Order: sequence, then structure tokens, then C-alpha cells
Amino acid sequence: MMTNTANEVKALIFMTARDCEMYVRQSLASLSRQTLDELHVLFVDDCSKDDTGVIAAGLLNDLFPNRHTFIRNDVQLGKSRNVWEHLRPRADMAEFIAILDGDDQLIIADILEQMSQSYANGKDVVWTNFITDGGGLGGNGPLDPNLSPRRQGWKTSHLFSFRASLLANIPEDYFKDDAGQWFMAACDIALALPILDQTRRYEFMPVNAHCYTATNPYSHHNLDPNSRGLNSTSQQRSAQHAFTKPPLPLTRPLKSAAQSRAVVPILAENDAPAAASTVTATGGTDAWQVTAGGILAADYPNLLDAQCVAGRNPLTPIQIWALRRAAFGRTERPNVLHIGAPRSALALASLLSGQGAGLNCLCMTPEEVADLEGRFIASGLTEGISIIETEAAQVGFEDVTAVFPDTRQIGEEIKFDLVVVDLQNTSYPAESALLALPALANNLSPLGFSLCLFARDRATEALVAERWAGVSAGLKFSLDAIGGSGLLVGGGR
Repeated sequence: MMTNTANEVKALIFMTARDCEMYVRQSLASLSRQTLDELHVLFVDDCSKDDTGVIAAGLLNDLFPNRHTFIRNDVQLGKSRNVWEHLRPRADMAEFIAILDGDDQLIIADILEQMSQSYANGKDVVWTNFITDGGGLGGNGPLDPNLSPRRQGWKTSHLFSFRASLLANIPEDYFKDDAGQWFMAACDIALALPILDQTRRYEFMPVNAHCYTATNPYSHHNLDPNSRGLNSTSQQRSAQHAFTKPPLPLTRPLKSAAQSRAVVPILAENDAPAAASTVTATGGTDAWQVTAGGILAADYPNLLDAQCVAGRNPLTPIQIWALRRAAFGRTERPNVLHIGAPRSALALASLLSGQGAGLNCLCMTPEEVADLEGRFIASGLTEGISIIETEAAQVGFEDVTAVFPDTRQIGEEIKFDLVVVDLQNTSYPAESALLALPALANNLSPLGFSLCLFARDRATEALVAERWAGVSAGLKFSLDAIGGSGLLVGGGR
């Protein structure tokens, strides 16, 4: 073990690596470009059979003199045990800890500096979204601070960081499976969940700050022919063990009840802090919400009935106003297709009711059909609506393959003036957002169309706009153009 320590730093970067000599140079180089100087690197070579450790030790001396600790294990321990054996005893040397695997990279040069500011402002856990080296997009997102993180799925993978003092409160058995063996898979989940249990003072930064090397041949998902996406069967099994452990006591709630109430509307409007910041009730923006709400309620009396059964995070008046403009901007009788969350389907049904327009809702499962039908009945909106049950299909676009409704049941002769794809609060993977335009291209009106996309977060929408613009000529892409949120795409004459 080689140690070059400092008494106290802002960030302790915990890196584990095994047999990744092809990637470790780029990983450490990306860390060396960070603008935050007050960091210390704890690098653990977990008994590599190649030259990972030799390469890392040399680079650490060159790039982080007096700011690193290098450890080589004589036997493979796995990340969970490395956290317990090597990270936990050194946690008190830093304000916060960030996790970077030895085959991954940081791609925003000041992301650690941004995180440091968040911790200075009182946050306890801060994370970002990620991309893969193949161009895929991660599925990270915000957590509702009023619900247990164990009830909200896995949204905090890369880049994950946390206040260092929280690590000392985690019992050893939280890093082990139900048989008492150290986790050798899903170790990031095993660490993150007990950290998140203890606090509700967390922040999701909706940026792609981390590049995950999904093509590493030694990764769990590449060694297992039965993997699902980036998750091997052993990862899925270990994750289940981690999620079923009892939550640790919540010792750091939001600072006041008023703060707790304030967070929910911000997230509820668009389910992403960056998108919501433009539509929260502050200053003049609140006046526009009130104005739009009053006009919409007067013009569409059943809109209130629809909003009552719209489900989680109903659309704001300004968002519904934007959908109305998108629907009727080119024709008085638009043909509209909806995919995804019921909240926007119900808003569209209210706007189109009695207008001689068509609303077609594409659903992937009988359960989705029954749920949507029930909401339409409860709101009194049943006329002029067609619910089409199709199957889930694996759809590809360039290097991305993900689940999307099978659109082959829609004849090519059917053209839509407006398509709304709303993936917020749905089970669709984040990558599905990239498939909307290519999957529906043959059904978009050549006379002019609008496509409204609500993805998981603004970072996803920005990536979608960039990727679609690269393969589409003549289309217009506008971020945050659906009432301060979403992605609006316009095309045709």
C-alpha cells in the first residue's frame, strides 16, 4: 500500500478496479481534469491479473502527488468489502465521497466543484445522470423526499456521492447478502440505499456527468448471457437482497415542514428540477399559470374533471396551454396520437372534446388499457377516443435498443398532426425517449406536425434533440417549449 494523505479535503474519490488496464488511464485522466483541487483519490486494485495496478500506481504518482492512497488486494474482495475494509476507515478525511470505477470517466470538468457547493449548502447526497460509451442514456432521476428511497427504484447510480459521515452508520451486514456473504454484485445499490435511508437532504443534478464503460468485456452484464440490459442475473439477485433490507433510521429529514412542502410542487410539475425551475410559482410566472388556468377552465369545463384523475404530477396550466397550441396550430381538426402517462392523455381528451378531432392512445398491456379506460370514464371523457392495445417491441435507433409500443398496427396511410409521448412516471426505460421519432416517422403528417416529448428529465430531452437533429433534415427542435418543459419538435410544410 502506498499512501500520500492530506489532513482533510473536500472530496474523497473512491476508485476500485480489476482487470481494466485498457481503461484505467482514461479514467484517471478524466479525474485529473477536475477543477476541484481539494480531493484525495483512494484507489483499490482488487487483485487484477493484468497491469491495472502498475498503470494506476504510476499515474497516481504523476497526476495526484500527495493526494492519493493506492491499495492492492492479494485476493479479490469485491466493491462492498472494499468499502468496509478500505473506504470506511478513511471516510473522516473528507467532507464527501464520490464513487468512480476504474473503467469509467468523468465528462464534466467542474462536476465535483458543483457537488462541493451543494454539500456546502447542506445537501447530504448528490448524484447525476450518465451516458454509456456506446451512446446510451442512464435512467437516473430525482427522488421524492416524502417517500422512502427503497420504494422508488434505482435512480442514483452514476455519478453517486454522499456526505462522508453517513458511512459510519451503516452496519456490516448491509454489505452482505441474506446468506451472510459479501455482495459481489449490485454493490453500488448496497452502498447507496443505507446512505439514502438516513437523510432526505439530497439533490439530483440533471446532467450527464459520468461515462459508464458498458463495453468492458469483464463487466457482469457482458459475462452473463442472460443479462437484462446492464444487469446480470447475479446483479438482479443481489439488488433484490439489498432492497429488502430494513431501512436505517431517518436522522436527517428536511430541515422544516415548510421545506418539505416546497419541494413537492417543484418536482411535481415536471419531475425534474431543471425543467421545473421555469414553471414554479415565483414572480410573474405564477401570474401566467393563474391566467392560463382561468381561461382553460372556462373554455374546457371538463378539464377539471380530467385533472382530478390524471394521476401523479398532473400537467400545469401553462403546459396544457402549450399542448393546445401544438394541437390546433395547423388545423382545426387535428388527428392526435398519445403514448405514455395518462396525465397528458386526459388533458388532450379535454382539449379535443367536441372539436371533431381524433385522439388515439397507444397502450402496451391490457392493464394499461384498463387503467386508461377507467380514467376516461371517471372524467366523463369517452367520446372520440380510440385506445389501441399493442405489444411491447424492442425498437432500435442507431446504437440504442429499448422498449417502445409496436406501431405496426397503425397503417402507414394514417397520419398524425400531433404526437405526444409522455414518459414521466411510467415504466418505460429512459432510452425509450430516443425511439419516438424514428418509430413514428411514417405516421407523421407531411403537411406539418408537432411532436411533444416529456422524457424523464431535461438531460434526456437535450440528448434526444441532439441525436435526432443529427439524422433529420428540416426539423425544428425546441427545448423547454412545452410550458417550460419537454422537447417540442416541428416538421413538415
